[in-house]
Amino acid sequence: MDKKICFVVMGFGKKMDYRNSKEVDLDIIYKKIIKDLFDSLTEYELIRADEISGSDLIDVSMYSLLLKADLVIADITTMNENAIYELGVRHALKPFSTIIMMQESEKIPFDLNHCRILTYKDFGEFLDNEEAKEIKAKLQSFIKASEDQNIDSPLYTYLPNVIPPKIRDEELDEMITIAKEKEETVSKLVNKAEILKNESKFKESITEWKKLRKILPNNDYVVQQLALVQYKSKYPNETIALEEALNTINSLNPKKSLDLETIGITGAIYKNLFKLNNNYDYLEEAINYYKRGFMIKNDYYNGENYSNCLLLKTQKPYLEEEEIQYLKYESKKVCKEIVLILEEKIRENEENYWMYATLATCYLCLMDKENYQKYEEKFLSKTNIEWEIKTYKTTIIDIKKLLGIEL
Repeated sequence: MDKKICFVVMGFGKKMDYRNSKEVDLDIIYKKIIKDLFDSLTEYELIRADEISGSDLIDVSMYSLLLKADLVIADITTMNENAIYELGVRHALKPFSTIIMMQESEKIPFDLNHCRILTYKDFGEFLDNEEAKEIKAKLQSFIKASEDQNIDSPLYTYLPNVIPPKIRDEELDEMITIAKEKEETVSKLVNKAEILKNESKFKESITEWKKLRKILPNNDYVVQQLALVQYKSKYPNETIALEEALNTINSLNPKKSLDLETIGITGAIYKNLFKLNNNYDYLEEAINYYKRGFMIKNDYYNGENYSNCLLLKTQKPYLEEEEIQYLKYESKKVCKEIVLILEEKIRENEENYWMYATLATCYLCLMDKENYQKYEEKFLSKTNIEWEIKTYKTTIIDIKKLLGIEL
């Protein structure tokens, strides 16, 4: 190989960090930090661990790259099992040129206490350009330091006389060729599936997520996204699509899950089943899921939907007036809490456009027309994805009908 090899081991997609009950989009770190930086470091060939997924030689390729790569970057945010394992293998195989990255709120595993680790501020699902620039500068300095080939493996630090294993360069070249030429890598499949989803081509997106599920059968993110596009597809009809989505998401045991994405998608499926069949048992399920999702970490998505479902329940036949008033009171109370949570996040520059949609919805429930219109404009100016806009507008229409607001 003419170029040096940098092998990246990390999870992909959105992952729940159970240590702080926050969701993290790991792809942001890869695309906005690592890949963006290496686009300018032309002396390196960048390979992400998922780019060899789906190959019959995945184990051989992975171990070969962990042994021979000139540089390995391991982001262990959320303590992803595969990334931790692959980092351990790298430390066992090579004494130097391994960089560990993680969010600063993570608790460093005991065995890595003595390692130099690149930490960055928690960003969740949004990373602003200034923070990205700072992380890239840190990473570049770590890369430069790695070229000195000082020992950074705990194994070779404490057992300096251990001799690292070797592999023929020809064998490594073969593994890298397989990795780079593989047409249906995880990265490419995810990208294709996401593009189809954003274009509202849900049926076609289902096909791609199902391919990914065969490659990664135990990956929560893949299961979540498959369930999402299934219920959005309404194929072959809306009822069957929702039932298939429910069957998919149930593989993650949502009744016991603490994953906000799993809880939110399950709630959405039950909410849509209620709207389709007018069966209040489905609405109760949706309320229970959304309430739990909101209580876990004041999650605004689950909170907003919890509030909306409480309003939907006011339409249940034979409810006492006292219960109807309580449901309306609780709905407004939740909206007030969400407004405080999101306004604080915006002040701390943690915003994203779905926050604007949630604020618009909450202010509408609170009859604050000025702020409702303000945040609706912000949301609509930040996205042109048809299904996202349609989902938002459907929610607004529902709330206006329930509150008797003129359409």
